[in-house]
Amino acid sequence: MKVAIDGPAGSGKSTIAHELATRCGLVLLDTGAMYRTVTLACHERKVDVTDDEAVAKVAQEISITFGTADDGTQTVALDGRDVTAEIRTPAIDAEVSAVSAVPAVREAMVAQQRELGNAGDVVAEGRDIGTVVFPDAEVKVFLTANPEARAHRRALQRDIDDPKQEEAILADLKRRDKADSTRDVAPLCAADDAVHIDSSSMTIEEEVAQISALIDEARAAAVKPAVQEEPAAQTADEPKKTNKAKKGEDKPADPNEAFYEGAVREYGLGSRALLAASIGLCGLLSKTLWHWKFENGRTLWDAEGGQMVIMNHVSMIDPIVVVVSDWAHGRRMRVLYKSEFDKHKIVNWFFARIGAIPVKRGTADIKAVRRAQRALQRGEDVLVFPEGTRVYSDDQEVEIHGGFALIAQLAKAPVIPVAIVGARDGAPGGNKPLRPGFMWMRAGDPITFDELGVKGRKKQASAMEKVAMERVYALRDALRKEHPGKM
Repeated sequence: MKVAIDGPAGSGKSTIAHELATRCGLVLLDTGAMYRTVTLACHERKVDVTDDEAVAKVAQEISITFGTADDGTQTVALDGRDVTAEIRTPAIDAEVSAVSAVPAVREAMVAQQRELGNAGDVVAEGRDIGTVVFPDAEVKVFLTANPEARAHRRALQRDIDDPKQEEAILADLKRRDKADSTRDVAPLCAADDAVHIDSSSMTIEEEVAQISALIDEARAAAVKPAVQEEPAAQTADEPKKTNKAKKGEDKPADPNEAFYEGAVREYGLGSRALLAASIGLCGLLSKTLWHWKFENGRTLWDAEGGQMVIMNHVSMIDPIVVVVSDWAHGRRMRVLYKSEFDKHKIVNWFFARIGAIPVKRGTADIKAVRRAQRALQRGEDVLVFPEGTRVYSDDQEVEIHGGFALIAQLAKAPVIPVAIVGARDGAPGGNKPLRPGFMWMRAGDPITFDELGVKGRKKQASAMEKVAMERVYALRDALRKEHPGKM
């Protein structure tokens, strides 16, 4: 999903993009900050911004990165140095249009922007996002406001209460409007299919609500038809029927995309029937073989909204019994699994249709994070094994993967710790056969970020990783004590 927001200076694009990124689960791509950073670098290197060749050389040499401050706001770094405040000054305002108009500069920045956009769901704002950078964006908005309103907003942003200074801002905005609209390279203009929004008399909440509705419509249009139509053409009973694109038509990058993105309850009839049959069969077999019991499960089953569930991982039985329990109590759970399983096409096909979401281990898999975030926001539960792999013995070295905390944080969802014992005895690793036995699971109380007692997104995420896993292991140790010999 790409959301492009274009418009003149001072129209509120940055503010709206920030809000949309938070509410809609998108990565913020602040293109304007990138050009401002190039402008700052030119100032610091004493480069004349009218010297196109010298400016282009600066753009090609510097490193621009984005980060997150402790208060959750986005930061911008120039060669590793935080320049978030330095790029938002009148001096930079006055020359950023000239810098951004240099063809070689735009070429360097656009290449970086497209690379970021292709890596995951993004919202980007600027002057030519919908026309040049992301002409294929699913949502395009041209956001504007009358010059007086934009000047007043910028004065408030800079804590300016002097009418003369505000008049100077107004004059500068009008100058920039003309420069941006008449430049030869990527001039400011609305894409033909952009939705025009005049925010002169709108509140931020009204603007965000209107664009959020456009995003929801685009997602529904992209996901629902595929989810509903695919099972009709390809079911467990008719494996040879597929949705192959006709010759000359565009083929989807991933035929399972609709299942990863769509709500489980909105899958087509065939996939829902497959899921119900799988849950029923797995529930019957697992209960018969291992007589498992889920203690304190009401913590999860009676919760409102989606819950991030984490647990220790000792066998392939672990996700089965948790998902079966959740499903039996009227909830729906998505399991995050390592993408290595996808090399088996049948496994990949099956996992997608039962709602599982693949994760590329060892990478910052933004797509997986956003898919899980949206699932939680829809009210679905998400199961993650932070240990990353099955732990066959207590002596095995384990690395905890903390991505679950970020997902829960983005979705504003609580984390529920769960522990299991007995599964390692029933499904040992290697080529050993399954053995009947008994298993016990126990859920702990939900953990919210507010109760952690720390501020700042990074510190909260780190604290959640530590506290949640400590509670998982505390639950596990308590179960082991109550059921000696069970691992």
